[in-house]
Amino acid sequence: MKNFKLKLLLLALALLLLGGLAQAHKPSDSYLTLTPQDAGRVDVSWHIALRDLDTELGLDRDDDGLLTWGEVRPRWSELMNFARPTLRLRHDGQDCTPMAEPPAEPQIDTHTDGRYAVLRWTAQCPLATGHAWQSLDIDYRLFALTDPTHRGIVRLTASLGDTRAVVLGTPRPTQTLTFHGSSPPSFWPSLWRFILDGMHHIAIGTDHILFLMSLLLVSVWQRPGPARWYPPMAGWQPRPSWGGSATEVLRLVTAFTVAHSITLGLAAFGVLSPPSRWVESLIALSVLLAALDNMLPLLRAPRWTVVFGFGLVHGFGFAGAMQDLGLSGGDLAVPLLGFNLGVELGQLALVAVTLPIIGLLRRTPLYRWVFVGGGSLLIAFMATVWLIERVFDTTLPVGIPGF
Repeated sequence: MKNFKLKLLLLALALLLLGGLAQAHKPSDSYLTLTPQDAGRVDVSWHIALRDLDTELGLDRDDDGLLTWGEVRPRWSELMNFARPTLRLRHDGQDCTPMAEPPAEPQIDTHTDGRYAVLRWTAQCPLATGHAWQSLDIDYRLFALTDPTHRGIVRLTASLGDTRAVVLGTPRPTQTLTFHGSSPPSFWPSLWRFILDGMHHIAIGTDHILFLMSLLLVSVWQRPGPARWYPPMAGWQPRPSWGGSATEVLRLVTAFTVAHSITLGLAAFGVLSPPSRWVESLIALSVLLAALDNMLPLLRAPRWTVVFGFGLVHGFGFAGAMQDLGLSGGDLAVPLLGFNLGVELGQLALVAVTLPIIGLLRRTPLYRWVFVGGGSLLIAFMATVWLIERVFDTTLPVGIPGF
């Protein structure tokens, strides 16, 4: 029986590994600021991660894993020619075209997650001098063919503090931004856009999903007696009722939600801003510990208290992109509320799909040895790779896509 269980576990791991491993690094983002001026001019400032441009254009000539200024600067016109056609601006149904001006000096900026090329130019839209702006249509296609998870965080900045923000990408590449002076932005459409962004973020945030999955896998079990280290999973027993499982899930999800909402708000408003590299490393560590605790009793405290502590760290991960919106005060309230609601809806969707299945299977050997045993080992392996890569800022050649 023991040999059968071992073979079944190894078979499950092999099938999962052959199925491919998912990406769990920080999603690819760019930061685009559009500043309309008089006479139909729009100043464009676009921050694009050098790591993403290197993937597309092979900027690292000596293939040493380090991008130098000497490798990037000679390719600047190529960067412009690659990026500019992927952004289309229109006003009143007509295209805005780049103006024939001397190119801006090459510039590199540093964000919390690395170095970014700063591309600048001015576009001319069909708007006569002295006429007020009504709207600006944006069509965003950067990395659309190669990275469906990429997002463009777009900020429209006009006079008198008129600032708008929207997130564009493959699921939603176009947006019409109206100006406050012409028609005030509606609360509900703005809120809904950021709810969708929050749901999208949790859907592509594999490390967040696997952390929740590690918790859900054993939410239908309990450790009624003293913790035992050997054999693995020895102390776990199926919960006798659905009610106990639902109560445990509610406790864990509530702790995680409250915790990450706290730090998401603190980070978004600039109260706390820890380095992104260490936040991402701690998130990987939380995934690793949650998965290993399914096998061995590592976390002796009540699980909801541990989840609350890890949730504080995950909140900083959720806030990474929002910190770069450049919004403040009332401008930040709607994006923060919508994004957080979207994350919660994404979590609830995951629970709604997963809990009935694992609840039905919780008493079977298949669930114990394949779902919990094999799944937890696979999650622990992936989290170990992410932890090493994030702590040492490197990429391991094990088949897990990196930045």
